Amino acid sequence: MESFASGFEMNKCRVLIKELGELTSEEIEKFSPDMVFGYDYSYLMDEGCKKIIENTKCKNKVFYFADEPQSKLALGDRDYLYDELKSIDASVFIWDKDFLGCFDKAFYLPLAASPLKYATEFSGYKYPISFVGRPLTDNRQRVLCDIIKAFKNKLNIFCFEKHFVQSVEEIKSKNLLDEGDLEIYSKSWRGFVKTEHELAQIYSSSQINLNITEQGKSSLNYRVFEVLASGGFLMTDEREDLNRYFIPSKHLESYKNTADLVDKIDFYLQNLDIAQKIALFGYVVCANRHNFHARASQVVNEVLSD
Repeated sequence: MESFASGFEMNKCRVLIKELGELTSEEIEKFSPDMVFGYDYSYLMDEGCKKIIENTKCKNKVFYFADEPQSKLALGDRDYLYDELKSIDASVFIWDKDFLGCFDKAFYLPLAASPLKYATEFSGYKYPISFVGRPLTDNRQRVLCDIIKAFKNKLNIFCFEKHFVQSVEEIKSKNLLDEGDLEIYSKSWRGFVKTEHELAQIYSSSQINLNITEQGKSSLNYRVFEVLASGGFLMTDEREDLNRYFIPSKHLESYKNTADLVDKIDFYLQNLDIAQKIALFGYVVCANRHNFHARASQVVNEVLSD
């Protein structure tokens, strides 16, 4: 939300950014907004704040989804929010165009990353291969296990400890690794990343950053933009929208399957100079085209152009 706020400010908008619990009717009346902007179901989550916003004279209510609108990540245990949002006269912006049909007034808005928030000074490589995220789906576990088999101690995983412990147990129950490789995997956890600055440092100091997309159907998740904004070299699974925004082998690298991934990891570990050049080009494209100034501009043009 802070990045979006700065993006709207760069589009010459006055911005009031508040925690929902701190918002008052008097504050909204004094600010007199032309648009109320929320993230996922945001201001539907709190009954008091929802009433305050509903009673404003602002006719432009906007929701931006960075999760699948009908997923547990977006809804939590409040399934009714989906139907509630559908009944509101609001503009909905969604990161994956395959979910545009979920709402009547929906627009495709890709994710982004702030080059300022992810700016970091390169101080050398610390990790050969890094993965940041929950290692809990079967697909992710199989990919990570194949990397362990091929590259042993070179894999580094960053996530909540409880999620990593759960992944160890699940991998063991599925017999995805033999005893020796399971021991290596169990030592690959490097902790939980707390801030964007820490995240940027991991991405920039990793020879290869791995992305295994789980949400969405065709579009690119946050990790793609965050790695590039950090100046890191990214290897991501192929998605329909990838070629729409980036050129594989020039701005980042893509893989079709695990065998392709292992081959390309082996190549780039032996050719870090090529990976560095790709990371540089990827950073320039991401910083110039996939920032929150550009994303906020699209929202303003769609919602406030009249």
